[in-house]
Amino acid sequence: MEFELGQIVVSLLQFTTVSLLLWSIFRYPVAPDPPVNRQIAMALGLAKRDTIFEMPVLRQLMGLGVLLSRRFPFFRGRIRQDLEASGNPLGYSVDEYLAMCLASAVVMTALSTLLLMAKLGQFDLLLVLVMPVIGFVVPMWTLHGQASKRVRAISKKLPYTLDLIALLMEAGATFPEAITTLIKDEPEDELNRELALVQAEIDFGTTRSLALANMADRIPLDALRSVVGAINQAEALGTPLSTILKNQSGMIRMLRTVRAEEASASASLRILVPSMLILLAVVIVVFSPIILRWLEKGIFAQ
Repeated sequence: MEFELGQIVVSLLQFTTVSLLLWSIFRYPVAPDPPVNRQIAMALGLAKRDTIFEMPVLRQLMGLGVLLSRRFPFFRGRIRQDLEASGNPLGYSVDEYLAMCLASAVVMTALSTLLLMAKLGQFDLLLVLVMPVIGFVVPMWTLHGQASKRVRAISKKLPYTLDLIALLMEAGATFPEAITTLIKDEPEDELNRELALVQAEIDFGTTRSLALANMADRIPLDALRSVVGAINQAEALGTPLSTILKNQSGMIRMLRTVRAEEASASASLRILVPSMLILLAVVIVVFSPIILRWLEKGIFAQ
């Protein structure tokens, strides 16, 4: 009787601990925050998506996940930055992507537990603790990879775009007209998509400096922040913008050259250790027959 009472007390304490932990995590609700491209699409009446949140079968479950994610305080800034940097073509909000991460954790844990029970017929507590973490991290890692790939593509295209804008402005076009021409010429380019968002924000009443600053916040590139700062400064001081853009393009190319030289200098040091290992392996392969023959003669001599 005392043993059963002790088990009941321990179970109640465990339940209370888990309940308090969940309550402390989900006690503060967070207001939904649609991304800027979804806001623009909603304003234009183009907010049509084909995601898991629009599927009739899973809509209610994912809606419950969104409600839970609004009270989840962790990783929100990281997910928001990666969503904006990746372009977010499906228009996910932070709450929706967090709900997908939570759903991935639940599904991966359930599938791994069922497979383990079906094959081995036993329950593994370590697996239950590890698989939710893996399931939660995989969507975040995938999103971060997409964001990094897109940022690299924008960084590669930035100086050429600045040169084109400068040439168009020297030909008589204004800055918005030059941006519009680039967008129409290559609308699928990632940098042009960001410029299209800038143009849309300006059309909705945002100042050019604020729209460009929002683009610099979405894309974590030091070169882009420098270009935006130079454009805003040129607008305030009345400096010819085409000249500023040419100078910024030249500076970006110069920085790339410096980084390439630094990478080539460090590559010689990094390759030193593999070269020494390869040399050691070649020495062993060449002299091992001589060493083995000497050892055999020494053994037989004894």
